[in-house]
Amino acid sequence: MRWLMRKRTRWLLSLGVLALGSWFLYRENNIIDVSQVTVTSSRLPEAFNEYRVVQVADLHGKAFGNEQQRLLKKINQAEPDLIVMTGDLIDSRRNGEEAALTLMKALVDRYPVYFVTGNHEVRLNLTILPKLEQLGVTVLRNESRVIEYQGQSFSLLGIDDPTTTRWHEGLSEPDGIRQSLDQALQDVSPDAFQLLLAHRPEYKSLYAERSVDLVLSGHAHGGQIRLPFTEGLYAPGQGFFPAVTAGRYQEQQTELIVSRGLGNSLFPFRLFNHPELVVLTLKRP
Repeated sequence: MRWLMRKRTRWLLSLGVLALGSWFLYRENNIIDVSQVTVTSSRLPEAFNEYRVVQVADLHGKAFGNEQQRLLKKINQAEPDLIVMTGDLIDSRRNGEEAALTLMKALVDRYPVYFVTGNHEVRLNLTILPKLEQLGVTVLRNESRVIEYQGQSFSLLGIDDPTTTRWHEGLSEPDGIRQSLDQALQDVSPDAFQLLLAHRPEYKSLYAERSVDLVLSGHAHGGQIRLPFTEGLYAPGQGFFPAVTAGRYQEQQTELIVSRGLGNSLFPFRLFNHPELVVLTLKRP
């Protein structure tokens, strides 16, 4: 009898540990953090003081509730003037196109939405791009747009993920990014405040070469598992113990903001690294 009681206790304890672990992993991968970031620049036109941009990064086809309602609630609460998506909306292994398009359709009904490609869109031959454009999303492919507000403007630039030029033109990734930046900047006044959407944060020195004011990136997934005193355990394009995974970085005159993103890809879960929305507020000094 005593042996049976011990066996039952061990079984209940194991079940409890399993339930607690499952609950912890669910929270780590489904609780959305909203990070408020303020960028101050004297180059910003006065009309854009307190202008708000929400960055959606690395969804990888993940669903946050029915019809993306949990994610949409967080975005709507931020009251953005502009929505930008910095790549990997879908995933080349799981696709996730339905969840991705559900989100984008809901967003374009309320906000101007801009998108640049990540490596997963390239792996799927960019087949989602016409569908995004049909919904009303503006896809930036090595080009710029003038964002106007109250009679003033700044330049919004977007470049393709460098796997595009590597696979199709045989360029190294740094050379592909330089080429993409030159194309995006060709019609941009050097006097204009410049906001660049670029999937890859590890190339921040290349963005600084072109003296871009502000860059929004993702791709690194916050280092996937964020250990104390590190930038995370692993990031694509950077390997183990990466240097650029989340938050703010300064490179000469260029500031880079890296989102931890929302979804997962090859590695199926995050630890100490909740999904993240970045709410950027632009300010004049």
